[in-house]
Amino acid sequence: MKFPEPVTHEFGCFLHITDLNFYFAVVNYFSHNVDDPYNHYIKIGHRNFKFFSKQGGLYNPKTKKLAFEYMFHWKDETGASKCSYSIKPLFGAGTKTKNGKVLNLPTVGTQIHIESSYIDLDEHFDIIFEIMDFLGASRFQDKIDRSRSTIYQMARHVRYHERHEHDMVAMLQAIEQESSMLGDSKLVKTLKSGKYDMYKLDNPDFSVCNLRTEWQHSVKSYRITNFLDRVPEDPLRHPKLEVFLKSNTKLNPSISEFLSLKRDLDKLLYSLISFLNQPLEYVSDNYFNAESVFDHRHDLPEWDYKNQSHQSQHIDLGENMRAVKALAYIALQSEGCADFRDIQEGTEIPERSLWRYINYWKSEGYLDTVREHCTKVFFKTRSIWEASKQPLIDFCSAFHIGFKKIFGEVFIDSGVIRQYRERAKNLRIIKSKKSAKKSQDQEPIIVDSYRHADKLRKELNELGVHRKIGVRSSHNTMRYSRVFS
Repeated sequence: MKFPEPVTHEFGCFLHITDLNFYFAVVNYFSHNVDDPYNHYIKIGHRNFKFFSKQGGLYNPKTKKLAFEYMFHWKDETGASKCSYSIKPLFGAGTKTKNGKVLNLPTVGTQIHIESSYIDLDEHFDIIFEIMDFLGASRFQDKIDRSRSTIYQMARHVRYHERHEHDMVAMLQAIEQESSMLGDSKLVKTLKSGKYDMYKLDNPDFSVCNLRTEWQHSVKSYRITNFLDRVPEDPLRHPKLEVFLKSNTKLNPSISEFLSLKRDLDKLLYSLISFLNQPLEYVSDNYFNAESVFDHRHDLPEWDYKNQSHQSQHIDLGENMRAVKALAYIALQSEGCADFRDIQEGTEIPERSLWRYINYWKSEGYLDTVREHCTKVFFKTRSIWEASKQPLIDFCSAFHIGFKKIFGEVFIDSGVIRQYRERAKNLRIIKSKKSAKKSQDQEPIIVDSYRHADKLRKELNELGVHRKIGVRSSHNTMRYSRVFS
């Protein structure tokens, strides 16, 4: 299958230089050669960089004053391609900040913060080496520690014709619908005149479409802000499909892993395009060349996004009813996700048995787990959760498997036989994040008299159910208010 060469859009990283003297070399050049600190430019290659300084946020332990940071900034005529280099000192352990905090920086050295658009890492190294030569500090070129230098931002994209936008967004919607039920993803969707200004999936679970990536990524289909003002012939009227690194301070790749990250992003981008299962028309612009096409010879995952919503889910409940009880408890939670300890407390299943049931449902492909502050258990896809939630509630309620459904709310049944007046002690309501809003949206319970309404309201209060009660209008009730909250 043929694909165009994606272009690197946004890129950001922190270069770590193991010698603090490079920072002092920059300070020395600035203090002796810059007459106007607000309007000084230096020529590096074909780019004219503005060279200036600003007060930083770290105290110099020797002078007890805030250390300055030195900036090199450039952008092209359109303002789309730009780069910025911020040179900062690293004073090591015990460094104080202007906010009064103490940073235990692991090493002493110099940090170069790189932010750019449409400039790749190889070109950044060329520019930095030329800057070092210009400052008379070429001796520090071999002091860059690639293992400690980390990439926190990288985006790769292609620009495609707007006639394919409907299919592209439909494919992304299918991923969002089937994505992880953990609840830590984010969807951004904005339309202008029926066209998508932005459709962004932040931190989705690509495993639902048979994709495995080395790092966590996000994806978006988007346009320039004023695309409606552009003529049809203008390439900036057409959308871009972009995949980008989901930054995680502890898991960000190092500079030495740059090529692996680039390959990981490109594979994700090609796989998403291949899911459309149709030839895509690409649009060239000032930075993306649609005619630079190559033949991709590696296998890509297959996924039919159009048939996902029509697949029926069949769950074999097995023979152990306590395993069903655990599954039902998770299904009752907001977004099909619950903490392990909450499941154990709510179902009163022993810990070892509960782990055995959860591992069984994981092996069947219905549940998954993740360890954060505590272990979270969740349905792998939204379609499985939505298909199983109501049948599990009805099944457990009908066969008295730990739950009862009363007045639209679900309770945990203790199974203990008590006197009728103490029946509320048998039931403990299951509350989720959306339970309050859900109860407000439900239809009120209609009764024939105020006496019946008072009795029912008292019973609901004992159970902890929040429902509106309405009294049917008649000649006996017309002179009073007909709704109790």
